[in-house]
Amino acid sequence: MANCGISGAIPPEVANLTSLDTLFLQINALSGRLPPEIGAMWALKSLDLSNNLFVGEIPASFAALKNLTLLNLFRNRLAGEIPEFVGDLPNLEVLQLWENNFTGGVPAQLGVAATRLRIVDVSTNRLTGVLPTELCTGKRLETFIALGNSLFGSIPDGLAGCPSLTRLRLGENYLNGTIPAKMFTLQNLTQIELHDNLLSGELRLD
Repeated sequence: MANCGISGAIPPEVANLTSLDTLFLQINALSGRLPPEIGAMWALKSLDLSNNLFVGEIPASFAALKNLTLLNLFRNRLAGEIPEFVGDLPNLEVLQLWENNFTGGVPAQLGVAATRLRIVDVSTNRLTGVLPTELCTGKRLETFIALGNSLFGSIPDGLAGCPSLTRLRLGENYLNGTIPAKMFTLQNLTQIELHDNLLSGELRLD
């Protein structure tokens, strides 16, 4: 039901669709809080609620969605912290939470359980803290975008040396330290943005 002009809240009865594997409601005018009842839809693999008017936090009940491969909540008015359980979803491949009002940090264990993680975009929020160190554990990460936050600390070696990485956008943060030389050995990298940070030291390419 994407791009259908529907509005109002998602009725909790949607949770009765326990065999549903895909729920696409993006590009509408849906509002209110994300129904915690969605957590009972254990068969869900793809959940896209992006481009709506949702507020509040990601419900704790979403931790039960162990089959999720895609979670798109971008361009809403969601707030609170990104729950740590997001990093424990074992089948997650795509996580897009950009243009919300999330605070706190990026889940530290993101990439550890989800070894097939390919795309992560948490840009344009109010995130603080350091970058996760295990994002590329599965060696499949292609895109990591975290620009427009207040993240600090150094660029982790695991991210800088991720062989599958094609896009890395970390501009407009407070990252410090040097730019890891191993980043310039990534043969699949097509885009890198590090502007407006507090990086220092020499630019070493070897």
